[in-house]
Amino acid sequence: MQKLKQPNKEQAEAIRHREGPMLVLAGPGTGKTTVIAGRCAALIGSGVPAGSILVVTFTRAAAAEMRSRIRAVLGERADGAAIGTFHGIFYGMLKKVYRIQSGTVIGAGERRDLIRSLIAQIYPDGLREPDLPEQAGREISLVKTGRIRLSNYYSGALPDEVFRKLAGRYAEELKKRKQIDFDDLILLCWQMLRKYPEILKRWQNKWKYILIDEFQDISPLQYEVMRMLALPENNLFIVGDDDQSIYRFRGANPSIMLNFGKDYPDAGMIALRKNYRSTPEILDFASRVISGNHSRFAKQIEAVRPSGKPVGFRMFRDLFEEADFLSRHIRKKIDCGIDPDRIAVLVRTNAGARHVIERFLSDRIPFRALETIPCIYDHWAAKDILTYLEIANGGMTRANFLRICNRPLRYLSREAFAEREVSFGRLYDFYRGKEWMQKRIARLENDIRTIRHLSPYGAICYIRKSVGYDDYIANYADDHGMPAGALTDVLDEIADSAKSCRYYAEWKTRIEQFRMNLHEMTDTVPEHGVMISTLHAAKGTEYDLVYLIDVNDEVIPHKKAVLDADIEEERRMFYVGLTRARDELFISAVMNRYGKAAGLSPFLSGIKTAEK
Repeated sequence: MQKLKQPNKEQAEAIRHREGPMLVLAGPGTGKTTVIAGRCAALIGSGVPAGSILVVTFTRAAAAEMRSRIRAVLGERADGAAIGTFHGIFYGMLKKVYRIQSGTVIGAGERRDLIRSLIAQIYPDGLREPDLPEQAGREISLVKTGRIRLSNYYSGALPDEVFRKLAGRYAEELKKRKQIDFDDLILLCWQMLRKYPEILKRWQNKWKYILIDEFQDISPLQYEVMRMLALPENNLFIVGDDDQSIYRFRGANPSIMLNFGKDYPDAGMIALRKNYRSTPEILDFASRVISGNHSRFAKQIEAVRPSGKPVGFRMFRDLFEEADFLSRHIRKKIDCGIDPDRIAVLVRTNAGARHVIERFLSDRIPFRALETIPCIYDHWAAKDILTYLEIANGGMTRANFLRICNRPLRYLSREAFAEREVSFGRLYDFYRGKEWMQKRIARLENDIRTIRHLSPYGAICYIRKSVGYDDYIANYADDHGMPAGALTDVLDEIADSAKSCRYYAEWKTRIEQFRMNLHEMTDTVPEHGVMISTLHAAKGTEYDLVYLIDVNDEVIPHKKAVLDADIEEERRMFYVGLTRARDELFISAVMNRYGKAAGLSPFLSGIKTAEK
């Protein structure tokens, strides 16, 4: 057994807390795990049976770490404590009553495949958007765990009626399979405890002390279950940081933490003030950023570590210059002996990593990723553009023409493309006597001929404006109830990637190499190298050196963030990214994105940085 690390004053006060509700504000790097493990050790050491303690976390990794830390201090005396995720704890409770088995709960991958399959049946066009099954799945979760009537829910992922049909079919399919999903674990547990008071009493008698980690990520339904279990003593010990609540799209609601004192007027509150992770410069910068939010607990966090380097900032001409600098800067750091595993490049979305990845691949900078990075060239809109160029460069196949012949709409029939190889002569013959169709074919033939003589970038601009593909995209987005910007961003990005290539063959080779390298990285999942991560995925991690790139308006905060609550969550996300850094933090932005002027993020307004 190990000795518990000597806690500081605030940690010790939290650890000593015994009865009643308690809120512990634990900012980044302030030792929340130390507090939870220490409190468990103190309770058991004072004679509380380990079996009376419930510790709830949000991830298996966090639960495993907590279990390890507590056992390291108490040894076998800690074995009776229940330490697990919300889903794991709820599953265990339901198993004892309803006899559910592990196979009863549909896995995340199987659930995603089911939703994708149902979308294919109900709304085939939707599968053009690779993220749609995941987005629709999130909304189904919000409806279920929020106990929202389908008729009252307005989807952001699908047309409302399509979404309602999808959610209904999804529920029917689960029932047919005799399965439930992770959301049902929460919902069924809540229903069970409300319906059977004697079962609720049994669990209340068992768990006299409930500790919840990362409380800022809790959903309303999870919170209701915990409140029920904590009665009548209300020994509810919550640890979290409202400034790191970034999962609203999963149902998390930071107002739950902010209103804890209203729910429990007699609750104690302790703020952990000492940050053991970051230098004072990094911590001061992050604190000034997050102070721009209004709906939060005011905090004064002090850095324990000595002073370090100023937060660096640099403005670049464009994304290419930014990626070039980043690659050279990181190469110097690695050559000076910094372990690439201790370096991270953080982006707002996975799509924002393409320039960096291409440069890292070219310069042989080792890198890895926490999430699967989508290939922009595999997006259906990108494939449409590439198909136009492929046809213009000799790829006159039936499959190619069928892809683009009515994008934009030309009213060309599939029957007109009967041969494996297409010729415009046969197209004219097929529509002989129909002058209006002859004109459309002539226009297409002229467009293909023009594209053949343009550079890749020029060809893309011609396809978008002269051929009318941008108008097609706008109509498609309008018909499908989605913002056209999501699609024009894809077109802007592939146009940007083509700028440096004079010929299509050169660009095509570069695309194929990028796609191959990206798939190879995804298949092998490198364990070492510079981490490339979104801000969401970076939560819970820390690195010696962090680069936070593209800190521009409409990126951070994202252009979809319109409401005040959206902006505040975007600022919290930025704060999470800043506080991943231990020793050095470097922030960059660009003056032009895809040929358009880009403004600096408003989150940096009035905050000084050191130009590097």
